[in-house]
Amino acid sequence: MYQELGDGIRCSGTTLTVNPFVANVNSWKDPYEPYYMENIYDDSTDGDGNLLNPGSVLFQKPVRTGQPKNNLSRNFGITATIAMPLDREAVKRCKQAMQKRVEFLDMAVKAKKLDYSLSRLKHCAAQKKLGYVFAEDSPSFVVCSDVLLTTPSGVLIEHKHSIDHVEPSDVQKQKGS
Repeated sequence: MYQELGDGIRCSGTTLTVNPFVANVNSWKDPYEPYYMENIYDDSTDGDGNLLNPGSVLFQKPVRTGQPKNNLSRNFGITATIAMPLDREAVKRCKQAMQKRVEFLDMAVKAKKLDYSLSRLKHCAAQKKLGYVFAEDSPSFVVCSDVLLTTPSGVLIEHKHSIDHVEPSDVQKQKGS
């Protein structure tokens, strides 16, 4: 059994395989002989006890052999196999390669999330600068709802101040008081 992660990383490990089974066995004898013919000999004797017709068959009678026509058996069982790689160093290296691959895939997912977030930020900010936003009841409102426009560091936004004109005599009056 192998575990495969891509990029050709394919590691074998210890495996246990358990297989239940049911087996039907049907056997038969060929040729099938359910009975055989037994000779019944003439055992008639004379006055001295000698056979009158030695070896003479009077008739044959059928005798059952007891041989079954066929034999059917059903067997149940389980087989179990344990297979383990013999080169433990190769298995160790393969596991290390798999771990590195998983770490790489995790970083790739994080990079994709960052790309998505930055792209969303860029597009939402550009649209907000142009004055375009989704209506609050729009299903798309949530896409840009967390994007805020702020003043960048080191940039002074255009602004105006009103300065009150004070006469010098008014200033001295205030100092003297």
